[in-house]
Amino acid sequence: MIRFVFLVGVFLSSVAYAAPLRIGVSDSLMSLPVYVAESEGFFVKRGVGVEIVNCLGGKRCFQNMLDGKTELSTATELPMVFNSFTRSDFVLLTTFASASNHVKVLARSSERIDAPHKLSNKTLGYVKGSSSQYVLDLVLVYNGIDPGNVKLKELKPENALTALANKEVDAVSLWEPFVSRIQQELGSDVQLVPIPKLYTESFNLFAMQSVVKNRPQELERLILALKDSTQFIQTHPDKAKALAGKRLKLPIAMIDRVFDDYRFRLGLNRSLYRTMEGQARWAIREGHVSKALLQPNYGNLTNPSFLKKVDPGAVSLQ
Repeated sequence: MIRFVFLVGVFLSSVAYAAPLRIGVSDSLMSLPVYVAESEGFFVKRGVGVEIVNCLGGKRCFQNMLDGKTELSTATELPMVFNSFTRSDFVLLTTFASASNHVKVLARSSERIDAPHKLSNKTLGYVKGSSSQYVLDLVLVYNGIDPGNVKLKELKPENALTALANKEVDAVSLWEPFVSRIQQELGSDVQLVPIPKLYTESFNLFAMQSVVKNRPQELERLILALKDSTQFIQTHPDKAKALAGKRLKLPIAMIDRVFDDYRFRLGLNRSLYRTMEGQARWAIREGHVSKALLQPNYGNLTNPSFLKKVDPGAVSLQ
């Protein structure tokens, strides 16, 4: 009996002192399930140690993971698409949020851009390799605007406000909460351009293959905690909004205004593959990646095994 107790103690001690899983978490309303899991103690409840590493945008979070600064990343599917042409040491584990109005086009009011076709002959800011760039391209093509008739200026998301205020750009394609923060700061000097909903953006959890191999039980517990979070958001929306406002440093009124645009739920489905395949073709066609590279098979870069254990009905990849 003494030996048994001793061995159990050793085991629990090793679990308690295991290094936490480091997750790159984008400064975004899309990251709300992660914020909730931390705030409401769902990671602790499920027995997984987590260290949140904040970053400005999923592209940076994903790159931090590739650089070994974290083991996991939250991001849209686009950083995966861009990197999938040259490496395959990462996998997509689950989607946990989606929205068709997360990326917006915000213009200086003085430019009177009250319709998408008026973006022609303007200077437009975007974040390269992100959903900002993808949505802007979609809007231009959909409205028949020749890319040669606009001036594109690459920005960092944290510099977009200054670029608009200093008239370096006429409009920017950018995601929340940066859009709401710019509106809060510049007020009537900026206005939203009413663009069509051409793209449903997913927000996902990615992991390095080495983590999948070496820490599978922790990944399963992590996804269980995210399931707890998505259910909490659905049943306690006011608490979730309050937490989002606190984490993103935005008034609740601004969170409330956009909250219904978002869907928080775990899932992996075939439509995500179709989206990534379309983005890969776009990246090749527009010269964002070398035309000599082959389009990846995204089924090989997805690991649904953890989500199947946690929520079998959330997986529909056939």
